[in-house]
Formats: sequence, structure tokens, C-alpha cells
Amino acid sequence: MKKKETREKQKGITLIALVVTIVVLLILAGVSISMLAGDNGIIRQSQRAKEETKIGEEKEQVKLSYSAVIAGNNGQGVTRKQLEDELKKYDDRITVEEDGNNFKVTFPSSNVYTIDKNGKVEEAEKSDVSISLTIKGTKVENPPIPEGFYHVGGSINEGYVISDSEEDNGKGVDAELVGNQFVWVPVEKDQKITAKVESKEEITSIVVTDPSGEDILSEDNEQLGKTYNKEIEPTINGEYKIKVTTSKGETSKTLEVYSLYAQNFWMTDELLLKQVESMYEALGMKLEDLLNSSGMSREEFLAIFKNEYKTSFTEYEDPEDNYKTSVNKNGGFYIGRYEAGDSLANQIRTESKEGTLVTQKNKYVYNWITQTEALTKAEGYAKSVGTNATSSLLTGAAWDRTLGWLYETGNKTIEEIGFDSTSWGNYKDDTFSGTDDLIKTGQFPNTKANNIYDLAGNVEEWTKLYVKNGVKLCLRGGYYGHVGSGMAGLTANKWDEEDPSSCSEYYGFRIGLYL
Repeated sequence: MKKKETREKQKGITLIALVVTIVVLLILAGVSISMLAGDNGIIRQSQRAKEETKIGEEKEQVKLSYSAVIAGNNGQGVTRKQLEDELKKYDDRITVEEDGNNFKVTFPSSNVYTIDKNGKVEEAEKSDVSISLTIKGTKVENPPIPEGFYHVGGSINEGYVISDSEEDNGKGVDAELVGNQFVWVPVEKDQKITAKVESKEEITSIVVTDPSGEDILSEDNEQLGKTYNKEIEPTINGEYKIKVTTSKGETSKTLEVYSLYAQNFWMTDELLLKQVESMYEALGMKLEDLLNSSGMSREEFLAIFKNEYKTSFTEYEDPEDNYKTSVNKNGGFYIGRYEAGDSLANQIRTESKEGTLVTQKNKYVYNWITQTEALTKAEGYAKSVGTNATSSLLTGAAWDRTLGWLYETGNKTIEEIGFDSTSWGNYKDDTFSGTDDLIKTGQFPNTKANNIYDLAGNVEEWTKLYVKNGVKLCLRGGYYGHVGSGMAGLTANKWDEEDPSSCSEYYGFRIGLYL
């Protein structure tokens, strides 16, 4: 009997000991977790050390870059662009903005620093604001094919090619084709810009600015709260900027838009400044000298420059034109694969005379034509083949969207489109043709971009884009007798103005198709 009681007592002690052991282990585990993950834990301390090391490295890089520019300028100061260019050697995602007399440097880590004219670097106060600025529409996956046309080959992102000859059906884009060919340029339907903001502090104002510097959204009241979400109608291609203000300061973000069927410069601010600097250098001057004498910042100068460009042009107005509606309904349009050619010509055309219009490879370019004549011929093409599409000259919006699409798909860089087109256009300073003369349509593979040939160089192309006063038309793309690089170069993005009755060996055109 005694032995049984002893065993039960021992069993009870064992259970209590186990419970105590488990409690102790849990306490120890809690202490360990706290030591690892608490505010002052090992993990957090390690994270802080890593963050501080990163901040130290970034601040040192700002100092080094600033010193390098100072040394290169013989101690004569630093410009925003010079500092940014130097920092981009370290990481090309770094951006620099002017902030009063200082510069504000933003790293990919989202760390922001200010540096003054004495080279002192400070970590900027974080505003705890999250900003999202995006543009989106509906993509058309299968391009509509006009009546009487056939799909030759090519994908929607690399150049979807159609022909008005059934003989070309399915042959492939590199085959010997006999019909007139066009390439689909996609444009997302019903595009909207969405601005989303989340802040830990009360938002006091939100401003969204379009590429011309015009405010397309401005909210400034005490009812904004800490979150914001709104859709905005985009206006033109280019760089949009959102600026959010809270009690802790301003936070901004930019959005590059090149996807609209809309006329306008769409290039980055930096490239526009590069073009202007190139012009001043050609005159033996420096842009910085002009800015210093005028007291303007680069941003102020750029705003004036872009606004002048926007107000200098207006789209050709024709009550029968519904191109924008057509593009949005169908999700794109077709552009002539080649510059308009004359199928009857057996040599380079030397005068204005009647010819047979084609858009085919290896034809003599249909030059020596006025804008008025080119418009008539382009509009007559669709009627001649009996299709349900409408044909015309390209609009300025169609030209600019085509260039945006080349950039969007990675076929051409912004610099190749807007600053130096000599690698893919026939100019007197091009890098491939070995000739100073006019070439046949599609003669060199170098001129192909997403299955479209000769958008840059060869002949300037008449469009339906008028100068502001409605007297002169714009020509696009440059020509073989001119340079294709620098501020003076007639790059793929450049425009040239001329009276619609003018006729020249340098002027040609290209057909657009709208459903």
C-alpha cells in the first residue's frame, strides 16, 4: 500500500516538473524571440546597421560625385544635370532635382539626400507618402483586318503586316510580296491615368501636371484625408508629374507616357535639354550661361520651352475625319510599311508627274509632290482597292504614336528617335548607306523598325499637321540631304514646316489606314 502511494506521489512530481519545464522553456523562448525580433532585438539591430551602412555609402557617393564635378569644372560650381550624370555612373536610376539653392538626390532605395553648394550632405526627412501614378487601357490582341486584305505575318509587338494581295497571304514578312503592305500600330483603348496616394499624415494638396506644364488635376483643401485615388484623362504624350504635399513636405513622382494617339513631343525632359544644349554648343555658347544671366532654373526654362512647343501646333481639322474615334474603337491603326512609291518610275523621280501609287519594297519614292496632291492620292487609295477602311495622310498623332510604339517595344531608344537617327535613317551623315542620294523604299534593312521602313530620313513626309496659324503644313522624319543628329538634325521625331503647295525632291508621303 505504501509503495503505491509513493509511485502516485512520484508521478505527480514528474507532471509538475514537466509543466514547470515547459513554462521555463516558453519564457526562455519568449526572451529569445524578443532578443531576436524586438525593437532592440538582434534582427532589428542588424537591419538598422545595414540601413545605416547603406545610408553612409550613398551619402559618400553623393559627396564623391559632387567633388568630381567640381574638379571637372575647375571649382566653378555644379549644375543639376552634371551631378545627376555623375551619379548615374554609380546607378543609372538615381535622380537629382533642384531644391532651392540645394540639390535633392533620390536613390533607388528611396533614400533622399540634400547637398548644398559647399558639398554638405544631409539625409532628407521622409514624408511617409506612397505614390502610384500609372496609365492603363484595354489592349486589342487580334488586329482587325480590312476587307480585301490578308495577314502576311508578324506579331502585334514586332509589326503585324497585311497586304491587299491574296497572293501574299501567310507568306511571311521577309518573303517577296506583290501587294501594298501596311503595319498595325496598337493603341490601348480608353486610356486613363490613375493617381493613388497613401500617407501617414494628412494630405494638404495634390497636383498632377501634364508634359506641357499644365495642371490637369489640382486638389487643395482640408478634406483630402490620408488616402486618395482618382482617374484622370491624359492629354498628350510626354512626362507627367504628381506632387503631393503633407505637413512633412513635398513628395513627387513622374510617369512617362508614349502610348496615346495624340500629337506632341513625348521625349524625356533630359533629352529636350540635351537638344537645346547641343544647339547652344553649335553657336559656341553654353546653356548654363543663358540660365545664369536670366536667373532661370533648368526646370523653369524647360517648362517655357515645352509650352511653346505645345501651343505652336494644332491638328488639322476636317469635319469628316474621325481618326481618333476609329483608333479608340479598334485599338490601333495601320501605317504604310514603306514610303509611297511610284511603280512606273524606272529611275529616281526628277520632276512632278503622274505615277502609279504603291506602298511596296524596292520602288522609287513618290517625291516631287505637294501636300495637296499627296492628300488626294492617299485618300484615293482605299477607294481604288474597294476596302471598308479609310485611307489618308498620317496625322501628327499617328506619327508620334508610331514612334512611341517603337520605343515601347524596345526597338528604338529615345536617343535614336529624338537625338540621333543616323543608325536607321538615310541621311548624308548616316552610318550604313554609303550614299548621299535618295534610296529606294526598304532598300536597306537598317531602316526597318517593327517591319516599317524609312520613318527616319530619305524623304520628309507630308502629314495632316498644321502650324498654329493654319498656313503651313508639317513634314516629318528628315531627308537624305540633311544631317540626322544633334539639335540641327532632322531626326525621326523632328518636324519641318512648309507651304502645302510646295513641291520638292525632298518631300514624299506615307499612307495611313483607319477602320
